[in-house]
Amino acid sequence: MSGLDEMKQSWKAQAEFEIPASTYDISSLQDIVKKRTKKQMNSAMQYFWASFILQNIVYALLANVILRYIDQTEIVWLSIAGMVLYIPFTVMLIMKYRKMATARPVSAAPGSLKDYIAEQFRLLNSFFVFKKVYEMFLIPVSSAIGVILVFNLYVPGGVMDHLGGALITFAFTLLSCTVAIVKENNRNFRQPLRQLKQMLAEFDH
Repeated sequence: MSGLDEMKQSWKAQAEFEIPASTYDISSLQDIVKKRTKKQMNSAMQYFWASFILQNIVYALLANVILRYIDQTEIVWLSIAGMVLYIPFTVMLIMKYRKMATARPVSAAPGSLKDYIAEQFRLLNSFFVFKKVYEMFLIPVSSAIGVILVFNLYVPGGVMDHLGGALITFAFTLLSCTVAIVKENNRNFRQPLRQLKQMLAEFDH
């Protein structure tokens, strides 16, 4: 039996007879729920911060390329395309993070605590669905832009003179990103979502 189940049973048993103890137990129940929810949400929050920092690095690098090669139209437009590509992802990332970070239980009552967990689950799952769909487009396109930029800037002859090498680099980049994303999704999204779903189920016992 989980700590949440034990506290729920204790709270129900005492609620009708001991008002002070009941109040104390409701508060304890809230603390348990908030701590368990926070533990799961921390995994997701780690992703949000790491992803936000990474995206700002990408913006900075592309902006630097634009400034350094402002006279090369193809390079400039590829860099702009790379930046524009990430903007919807960054906006959604910030919106979901703010909502999850500011969510609070309305009261210490079990119903309110359940609604709080359900809202955190909904917000996290909503972003996870968006992430999976958007990355199916984002990763291949951004990888292609990255490969083209690197070859055109640092390899004599550019992509067209080294098409085979560029394709191999693109394939390796895509594979590496896919492996990293699968691990990332399991650690920062699927596991926390499973735990939150289990917590919601405990309220129905």
